[in-house]
Amino acid sequence: MFKALCIFCGIIAAGILIFLNPLTQLANLSFKSELYSHFFLIPAVSLYFFFTNRKTIFSDFKPQWATGFKVILAGIVFYTIGVLSKNTLAENDYLSLSVFGFVLWLMGGFVGVFGVDTFRRACFPLLFLIFMVPIPLFLLDRIIYVLQVWSAHAVQPIFEIIRLPYIRDGVIYEVPGGVIIEVARQCSGIRSSIAMVITAVIAGHMFLQKHWTKIILVLCVLPVTIFKNALRITSLTYLASTLDPSWLTDSWLHKSGGVVYLMIAFAILGPVLWALRKYEMRKPKKAHAKTRTREAMSNEQQKKAMSNEQQKKATSNEQ
Repeated sequence: MFKALCIFCGIIAAGILIFLNPLTQLANLSFKSELYSHFFLIPAVSLYFFFTNRKTIFSDFKPQWATGFKVILAGIVFYTIGVLSKNTLAENDYLSLSVFGFVLWLMGGFVGVFGVDTFRRACFPLLFLIFMVPIPLFLLDRIIYVLQVWSAHAVQPIFEIIRLPYIRDGVIYEVPGGVIIEVARQCSGIRSSIAMVITAVIAGHMFLQKHWTKIILVLCVLPVTIFKNALRITSLTYLASTLDPSWLTDSWLHKSGGVVYLMIAFAILGPVLWALRKYEMRKPKKAHAKTRTREAMSNEQQKKAMSNEQQKKATSNEQ
């Protein structure tokens, strides 16, 4: 076991050296852009789940170098494509290809050293590393667009609930006081959405058992994010319209208040997680109750059969 771990650590070290340029570049971006700020958190979380489940994961292993080498080779191919296309690709997409290649390198090395069965037991911490990979721009733009448009749609009913008059033109609203707002790309909440998805994945793994309940928890991030965005937009707009327009430009709530609305979003997701967990806990009880009912019925049938046999024996003895 110790020898296998040393070999795998050597593979990790070799991978860091080979992929050093994109990893360093992404690490530098994580300090400059909140879009990549979770870069250092992902391997730390993955390592935590490896450590806490180490007895189960490494209970038995069998090296499968042929399979592992294929995955490693796929990682090198992705990295090569990224390097060759570096001058034509955006920095984000170059890092997507390269870092995805690094993650495949780690997975292939793990399969090679410990085997496919061990990979299945370590599936979560290994696949969780995919969150290190920057989202490709073509996909990122679509996600931002969906969040932007639906956040603008969600603003309208809130304005109607609080009875704030408005004139709407697409993603642009005009409210009393001469205040005009645009639900721009910056209002999409993509950074907080990524944080919420990562948190939902971790919470689902820790507290839920079924795959479909985990998927539901992650999917709930989308409507909660849209509601959070709409709540932030409407509250700032209302304050700007009724008190001072500077609420939309220079206020603390505008510049740094995202944490407040993120906490509100987590407060909404919390009961969803509780309800899914409660549902999972009820199912086994019902199944257990049905099993006990069946066992009781079978016991009664056995007793009846035994009593019938005894009656038959008693009748035959009398004859």
